[in-house]
Amino acid sequence: MSLFALISLAVSPTVQDRAVPYTAEVYRPPVVRPFEPPSNFGRVTAEGDGGGDPRRQPIVAPVVVEAYSRSYEHAPSTADTAYDQGVNNAEAAMDARMGPLDGLWRLIDAEGRPILQLSLSDRGPSRPLEGAWRKLDARGALGPIDASERTDAGLGMRLGDAQLTLSPGSQGWTGTLTEAGRSRSVTLIR
Repeated sequence: MSLFALISLAVSPTVQDRAVPYTAEVYRPPVVRPFEPPSNFGRVTAEGDGGGDPRRQPIVAPVVVEAYSRSYEHAPSTADTAYDQGVNNAEAAMDARMGPLDGLWRLIDAEGRPILQLSLSDRGPSRPLEGAWRKLDARGALGPIDASERTDAGLGMRLGDAQLTLSPGSQGWTGTLTEAGRSRSVTLIR
C-alpha cells in the first residue's frame, strides 16, 4: 500500500528532495483473497433452468431496434450474478478489516487552507499506520510517513522534517503541525 500511496500522490509534477526509504516488511498476500470460483463454476445447471441451451446464439445479422421488447441488455446469468456477489463480498470483508484512517485525506489550517494531502493505509490499531504525504504548495514536496505512533490520546506522525500530532474529536481529527520550529493548528478532513 505504501508504494501505491506514493504513486497516487505523485501524479502531478513534484520535486523530491531525498531518497524514499522502504519498509522492512516483505509483501504478503492479503488476508481476504479475491473471489476465486470453484472448479465447476458456471457449469452447474441452476435449479429450474434444466432445459435448453444456456448460451446465447451468435448474432449473424443486424438487429433492429424494433426486435427488442424490453431492454437492450441481456439479463445477467446466474454465473454473472454469483461472480459479482463474490467480488463485492471480498471487497466488503477487506474494507471491514481496515482502520478508520484508511484512505485519502487533506490537512487544512485554521483558516481552511489546504496544507498537505495524505494517503494512509490503516490496517487496524495493532499495525503501524503507513502512507505518504504531499505538500499542496507550489513546490509540491512529497515523501513517505517516516514514523507513526498511536496512543490513547491520539496519533503522532513524522512527515520528513515535520511532526504531526492529531487527536480525534467531534469535528474529526484535529491537532498541530510543527515544522521548522513553528506550530500551527490543523484539521484532517476527507
